[in-house]
Amino acid sequence: MKFKPADIARESLADRVRQVLMERIIDGTYQPGTRLVEMQIARELNISQAPVREAFCALEAARLVETEPYRGTRVREVSDRECREAYQVRAVLEELAAQLGATRLREQSRELRAEADATLAAAKHGEVVRYLHHNVRFHQVIVEAADNAVLRNTWESLSFTVGARVRASRASGDMVAVAREHRQIVDAIVHGDVKTAGRLLRRHAEVLIEGSASGNEMTSSAAAFSASRPLEKKALRRANL
Repeated sequence: MKFKPADIARESLADRVRQVLMERIIDGTYQPGTRLVEMQIARELNISQAPVREAFCALEAARLVETEPYRGTRVREVSDRECREAYQVRAVLEELAAQLGATRLREQSRELRAEADATLAAAKHGEVVRYLHHNVRFHQVIVEAADNAVLRNTWESLSFTVGARVRASRASGDMVAVAREHRQIVDAIVHGDVKTAGRLLRRHAEVLIEGSASGNEMTSSAAAFSASRPLEKKALRRANL
């Protein structure tokens, strides 16, 4: 079977649209229950509706959105139980990613430290969405370093629980404490201590599980709204749309 250049270009565009929409779901720009209108998104990104439709299908397969008759496509609601279960699986995946990607992570330590510092700065200023954005990117670098497509795809299907409900936006003091753990993880990676890095990553996720169970989270829709615009522009630039 031969593919036409136009088909390949369309698939590539659909993937970039999927990435942009996924980032908006993760950082809380599109909150649970938000309806995603195909025509509106196509007009905003200045593209046809076909790649947007394909992106919707990919997001539905990853359980980020759901489509219902007469209701259209909406960002999926996430229960407390599902959120906890997702963190449990992520804890194991990220520990494994640190082991598989040890060499690459040492080479990317500067990028990791930059994301760790940005996460901490956002936490100290109470900038919830910016905190979520850099937090997700920090963990994304670690997962991508594993160079394992199955691991990455599974992780991506779970990562929306971090930001989709903006439920990881705990009290400011807790955000700072969690963000500081990133620096410990980077230090272990720089020193080639894969076991410690993996253990810290797993414990990092387990702390969030405990926080979710204790109900110490808070919703910050106002923060999500005020900080989302710059992040949307950044996502679009990165997608080259």
